[in-house]
Amino acid sequence: MTNWFGTLFPQSLKLRLMAAAALWALPVLVLAGLLLHWAFLIHLEGQIDAALAANQRELLAASRIDDQGALQLAYIPADPRFSRPLSGWYWQVAQKGLVVQQSLSAGPLGPGALPLLTQMDGIIETAGPGDRELRVFTSHVVLPGADTPVTFVVAAPCDEIDADLNQFSLHILVTFLVLGVAFLIAIYLQVGFGLRPLAALRREIAAIRSGRAERLTEKFPDEIAPVGEEVNALIDHNRQLLERARNEAGNLAHALKNPLSVLAQEITTLPESQRMILGQQVENVTAQVERILKRIRTAGPSAAGHARAPLKGICDDLVFSLDVIYRERGLSMTTDVAPDLAFAGDAEDLAEMIGNLADNACKWAVSRMRMSAVRNGQRLRIVIEDDGPGISPDARAAVLTRGQRLDERMPGSGLGLDIVREIATLYRGSLTLKDSALGGLRVELDLPAA
Repeated sequence: MTNWFGTLFPQSLKLRLMAAAALWALPVLVLAGLLLHWAFLIHLEGQIDAALAANQRELLAASRIDDQGALQLAYIPADPRFSRPLSGWYWQVAQKGLVVQQSLSAGPLGPGALPLLTQMDGIIETAGPGDRELRVFTSHVVLPGADTPVTFVVAAPCDEIDADLNQFSLHILVTFLVLGVAFLIAIYLQVGFGLRPLAALRREIAAIRSGRAERLTEKFPDEIAPVGEEVNALIDHNRQLLERARNEAGNLAHALKNPLSVLAQEITTLPESQRMILGQQVENVTAQVERILKRIRTAGPSAAGHARAPLKGICDDLVFSLDVIYRERGLSMTTDVAPDLAFAGDAEDLAEMIGNLADNACKWAVSRMRMSAVRNGQRLRIVIEDDGPGISPDARAAVLTRGQRLDERMPGSGLGLDIVREIATLYRGSLTLKDSALGGLRVELDLPAA
């Protein structure tokens, strides 16, 4: 059953619960319909049998034996159905095996047209005139003055029972269809109400992932509370691991800083040929260590817990610093960032990403570098553009690869864009390169908004 449900409804717990409810409710509804059908049939047959018994008593009351021993009827049943030809409603009175009198409904058939009916006893169903199914009530009574029993036979058509039963069955079918639809709607609402705590759990986890909350705070039902406790425990564990990793990263940076500085200083005393080779290697080691340390420090919002980094302050600080660095080139640097925009993550990670992108833009810009940001729902799009030579579409994938540089004349290790892309990926973001309206490169950074 579980495998069957998993195949039919692999991704919907609500549909699974509704289908499970429908699978037991459908047989119950069908069984209830059959029981009602059977009960109404018994009721209709009881009504017909009561009518036949009343007519039989009426015939019995009208019967008497004359002085010659012959059967006489003082009157006949008043029910008009016994007068319509072949109506299906018949009566007979027989004596000594011969039909003495019968109802006018037998039509042109004379006495004795229903001889078989006189041979029966009790209530049975059998074929009558025109092969019409009849429900027949037969009784044998010894009247005063008679030496043999007198047979009274009253018959009614079964198709009248069938007509009423079919009409009732149609009503039952329509009623049960309406009940079934109402039941499914009720189950849908009930399941939705029952699963509402899961939706609340999902919202709280999303808030933690986006940096708007640190822990699950809502009190959940007993069945879900253990899951919430485990999630909080996992968050605490990840936070401890992150703190330990960052401490180790700081210790490693401190341990490597002095040796690298000594090596760089000592290299300056070497001959020029050796100084260029060893200096480049020390520079590469420094860049690789810095890159690794940044990756260790970066663990994304899910591990860092609640984090919110205002965007405008970081952008303004970066523009100020870059303006000092590239003052001799006289670059025009502009920002268009609303004060309320914020990144759902660590401020150092955001500064690292924007700093790398803005520095690259300034390196390649001819005269302008522009930075802007907009919010779209729960996402933040940061755009950095320049009016430099740009990057051809064929080469854009290559520059996002670690260590790849299109122009060796420009300073750098070729790790900047790769570091930005990796940090953005940790925050479930993305980095995209496009053509800028300024004539150079347009870099779009998609990140979660706080």
